[in-house]
Amino acid sequence: MDISVSGSGRHRRRLGKVLPAAAAGLALIGAGAFAVTSYAGESDAGRVVQPPPGAKTAQPAASSPSPSGDRTVTPRIIGGTASAASWMVQLVYNDPAGGSYFVCGGTLVAPNKVLTAAHCLHDENGNRQDWGKYGEVAVGTSKSVTVAGNGATYIDVTRSWVRDGYDPDAITNDVALLTLAKPVAQTTLELAGPGDSALYAAGTNATVYGWGLTSSNEDTADIASQLQKVTLPLNSDDACTQNLDPYFQAGKMVCAGQLGTGDDSTGKTTCPGDSGGPLVVGDKVVGIVSWGISQGKQLCNVSGTYEAFTKVSTYQPKVRPRIDDTDISRNGKADLFVRAASGGKGYVKESTGSGFATRKTLSGSWSAYNLVLQADMNRDGYQDFIIRRRSDGNVYWRHRSASSSTYTDTKIASDWATRKFVVVPGDVTGDRYPDLLSVTSGGTLYLYPGKGDGTYGTRTTVGSGYQVFNSLRGKGDFTGDGRSDLIARGSGGKLYLLKGTGKASAPFETGVQVRTWDGYNAFAAPGDVTGDGKADYVARTPGGTLYLYPGTGTASSEIFATRIKIGTGYTQYNIFG
Repeated sequence: MDISVSGSGRHRRRLGKVLPAAAAGLALIGAGAFAVTSYAGESDAGRVVQPPPGAKTAQPAASSPSPSGDRTVTPRIIGGTASAASWMVQLVYNDPAGGSYFVCGGTLVAPNKVLTAAHCLHDENGNRQDWGKYGEVAVGTSKSVTVAGNGATYIDVTRSWVRDGYDPDAITNDVALLTLAKPVAQTTLELAGPGDSALYAAGTNATVYGWGLTSSNEDTADIASQLQKVTLPLNSDDACTQNLDPYFQAGKMVCAGQLGTGDDSTGKTTCPGDSGGPLVVGDKVVGIVSWGISQGKQLCNVSGTYEAFTKVSTYQPKVRPRIDDTDISRNGKADLFVRAASGGKGYVKESTGSGFATRKTLSGSWSAYNLVLQADMNRDGYQDFIIRRRSDGNVYWRHRSASSSTYTDTKIASDWATRKFVVVPGDVTGDRYPDLLSVTSGGTLYLYPGKGDGTYGTRTTVGSGYQVFNSLRGKGDFTGDGRSDLIARGSGGKLYLLKGTGKASAPFETGVQVRTWDGYNAFAAPGDVTGDGKADYVARTPGGTLYLYPGTGTASSEIFATRIKIGTGYTQYNIFG
């Protein structure tokens, strides 16, 4: 048995037993095989691109063991119906040697983020392609970008992330994320997380979407001209393991669908070209089209076989920090805002990955405020700020748009002068939208659930007793479980971790002491400074020495790695974002 990965367009790459859904039966269309010229800032609406090279021809299986003779695993919808889904996108790679090609499907999970399969970002030899240089994403259409009049808008890819440990031979850790040059207006989907086990119950109906092959026969297979969808029941891990042994890995993968029938008039399945697309339950992505079995000229719907998908809930804790990684310099590493005590000028110190570069002056007025927090409340990929005016306690959301670099201040709260703390830790309710927290002088913790557009739902009380802390900060996940946490300091310098729960009614657990920090008088939680997907922390001594504490993702006294000295002279700043 050979395997092919369901990949680009209508093709998949064969990996010995399984063919990625992206390259069904032929070279994986998702990476180095072709590259597309970057059209930064241009919509290039309706441009027609080519289907993956050799999309109609299955590639020979790789040299991996083939237990059943001539079967191969390939990427890939058979038996589906025409559909529209505004969060579905098409990945296009521009070959430096010439030509632009449809590669895979993908899902908008934020206005500037696309979830897809890792194999879509590699060539047929497993080499990582430069999607930040040659990649684009087509949005706003249900038609294939390979047909005229498709109406697509093309957005450049600025960077890509592939899960560490991606194995093109075993097709494990098959998950990736693309960052777009600018946000788009289409709707987004939420990722299933570790707490969503009920979504994976055997027999649950899931829907998969894609522009892959609509025929399983290599000689007659063509990429769908219109987005297709098909409903597939989820299968138990035991059934998947038995059917796809030894390639299926429970926990990292999920399989779905009826058994292949070998006959397209009765089959319902994904096929090469559907790779990277979502498997959806409710409004959450539970799987990513990854691989399936092919046999000879039959690229999918092989009799007696299931289709395999990346299990999203397993990878959500690793993907989520990459979705919420907005920073001022837009390189995926958190920068640090500082405000001068004299003159009130605002500066940014851009992350170097292990510290911060020389400060740069920020435009705008910062002197009238006594609180500045870095955030991205509308998840558009542009750095926002939450600022509180000293004179009246009014709180504003300072933000910009994709079409203008000029910042606008929008009032979001009045008379917060007596609020002890204001925090923007990210999503604490589990709905993927950034939230806002405040603590009253009496220690009551209020939650303002974000709507993803810079506005908030009705305030709720979610805690008390917070008056015992003299510092409360947080941005992102400090424990590696995919939930936003808080770091608080109490009397005696005791430092506490308040783990996030993802529940709106009680978003944080009781604090657990992780350190004793009585030698610092200022803190900042800018997010992931080092770019490893773990939230970091910044602390300043009374003498003005600034330290970076890299996060480890561990919920214990080892929560931070050895501190890194950033520099001295930081007493000149009285606000840290």
